Amino acid sequence: MLSRAVRPALRAGAAVSSRAAAPAATFATLREIEGRLKSIRNIEKITKTMKIVASTKLTRAQRAMNDSQNYGKTSNEIYKSAETTATEAEGKKKLVIVCSSDKGLCGGVHSGLSRFIRKRIASGDDNFDLVIIGEKAKAQLSRTSAKNIRLSFLGTGKDIPTFAEAQAIADQVVQIAGEYSEVEILYNKFVNATSYEPTIIEAFSEEALANSRASPVLSWNVS
Repeated sequence: MLSRAVRPALRAGAAVSSRAAAPAATFATLREIEGRLKSIRNIEKITKTMKIVASTKLTRAQRAMNDSQNYGKTSNEIYKSAETTATEAEGKKKLVIVCSSDKGLCGGVHSGLSRFIRKRIASGDDNFDLVIIGEKAKAQLSRTSAKNIRLSFLGTGKDIPTFAEAQAIADQVVQIAGEYSEVEILYNKFVNATSYEPTIIEAFSEEALANSRASPVLSWNVS
């Protein structure tokens, strides 16, 4: 056993040892914090660069959208002026074309369209088939409405949409459109950069265009 004289010396030595270790632990912690701050600053630089790139892309996309809106409004005015209405066909389904995309990380753009379709089915209006443009909406609707999906198109619109892409989709839709009473297009109407409104527009058949009541000066060529 240790003598009473030795015990105080050991306790004093242990206290000195613990006090000597304390600055080392503090120094290590400060270095860790400094490293984390440096990492955060680097992330801040990256996110600022990403924000600039995203802002540039958004401005370009909004400019293209405004140009296309002018074209779309003019096209819709022609149908309104011609008093074009859908032809009635009892016992046939409707065809709904859902315009989505293949990319995510864009808020409720895809889920809004899918929710619109699910609500429509839940309300009892389920006598329709789907043509889905875009992988995201297809993945969401496949879980609840797989039996309604007639066609799907993936990989479109990776870059700026082209007429050739639209024509390739339209060619396949036209082949089956005669099986349906109406064809509707569901898309996200732009409200602002963070808000979109699921909107339905009607795609008229060749017969409906030919039978427009107020289009004597127009010659429809849909061949």
